[in-house]
Amino acid sequence: MEAWLSSLPVQAAEALALGNSFSARNRFSRIRKVLFFGMGGSAIGGDILRAIMDDRSNALFNVCRESRWPRWMDAETLVIFSSYSGNTGEILEAFKQSVKSKAQRLVLTSGGRLQALARKNKVPCLQIPGGMPPRCALGFMTFSLLPVLEKLGHFKIPSAEIREVLSILRKVPRSEIKRLAKQLSGQSICLYSAAGFMQAAAVRWRAEIAENAKMLASHHALPEMFHNEIEGWAHPVRAVRRSTAVFLTDHEDPADLKDKIKAASKIIQSRGGRVVNLASRGKTRLARLFSLIVFGDWLSYELALLNRVDPISIDAIAALKQGKK
Repeated sequence: MEAWLSSLPVQAAEALALGNSFSARNRFSRIRKVLFFGMGGSAIGGDILRAIMDDRSNALFNVCRESRWPRWMDAETLVIFSSYSGNTGEILEAFKQSVKSKAQRLVLTSGGRLQALARKNKVPCLQIPGGMPPRCALGFMTFSLLPVLEKLGHFKIPSAEIREVLSILRKVPRSEIKRLAKQLSGQSICLYSAAGFMQAAAVRWRAEIAENAKMLASHHALPEMFHNEIEGWAHPVRAVRRSTAVFLTDHEDPADLKDKIKAASKIIQSRGGRVVNLASRGKTRLARLFSLIVFGDWLSYELALLNRVDPISIDAIAALKQGKK
């Protein structure tokens, strides 16, 4: 696992090269909406891309974590089917439902049945290297699509911003991460971030803590949390005292949100809960987002070591896929 986590900067650079070599302009036209189908580690790239496009593009971008085919799809919709293995049941089902649709389609995979379906139906396929757990292929699943979407004219990411992202990925604060892992060990973890751009980081943290560290974690968006979940920090008292609220923050968070985070932190602490505030690092928005994502990835690994569990194994997920109880 440590080797795969360390490979993220290399992955990102290779993925950008793959995306740049993929001819998109002549394959797709008049794209006004994008729908990204993905599950688990194959879906987080969609969350990140949505954050980018919501910030820089007029095109609507949605992520779908199920197989149901929405009725609003039309000829001006680009549908991206993302499955690292190429064998994800929900994504295969969604693809089969798309056959009679007028929507434009793109497949992102390392192979499997999805790649075979793409070839059979003459759907463009962006193939990425295989051989790792899907959640460890974040670089390929995200950065390969950036140049493709850029070529369609929906946004432009300056080369300086890409360089800063790659730099952030190389400079992981391992000592700080190990300290936080010790603080969170044995705790119930409640993750909070502002809705919108930084929410992808909280989603990623929750998933990685579950899969790698075999720990439950929850996430909720701000400011919505201030209107309901804050009341939950009361009972059961024993559970609250073994829980930590982790606020993932950014310097662009509105001033009133920052004030409410401070107030909420005091309420949580007064009821016996713990609070951690972790701020993003970097200048550009994409770099700041990835600073939190890579922090969470390594944190989940350190928690796995403390829990003495194998961060790679996913026995429960495998049992569900095989239909076992």
